[in-house]
Amino acid sequence: MAANIFNQKDYMGIKNRINQLNPQSQHQWGKMSLIQTLEHCSIQLRIGLGIVSENGYEGPSIYRTTIGRWILLYAVPWPKGTKTPSQMNILSNSSSVSDLQDSKQTLLELLEKTQIEHRLKPHPFFGDMKKKDWGRLIWKHLDHHLRQFRN
Repeated sequence: MAANIFNQKDYMGIKNRINQLNPQSQHQWGKMSLIQTLEHCSIQLRIGLGIVSENGYEGPSIYRTTIGRWILLYAVPWPKGTKTPSQMNILSNSSSVSDLQDSKQTLLELLEKTQIEHRLKPHPFFGDMKKKDWGRLIWKHLDHHLRQFRN
């Protein structure tokens, strides 16, 4: 079965990996710093929780079909430099977070909130999703960025 943030073992694994991040964690690819990356990941969760409103759909419409979502969430690994929804583009949006511990804590608190949320809001690329697909997206997105920092 594919890893999913709503599976307790997968959730704990991601939490442990986030907690292991430290000031010496250097990115292996990409332009975002560690703090920017954590904020980028937090924005995704804020969108799902409805804390940040999505601005409509972006990206190819195939992403919002059952087969498109399945391919991107379950069948293929994400390449480095994958396009991101505009709200999550931390390099073009201002960020108020400047402390690693605060960034980690915020992300972990948002992850906790997703665990108890019954239904998450639509995603800018993938549209309205079942909770299990959101869980897969969150896990895959976090895994992608944690690997970016060799974690």
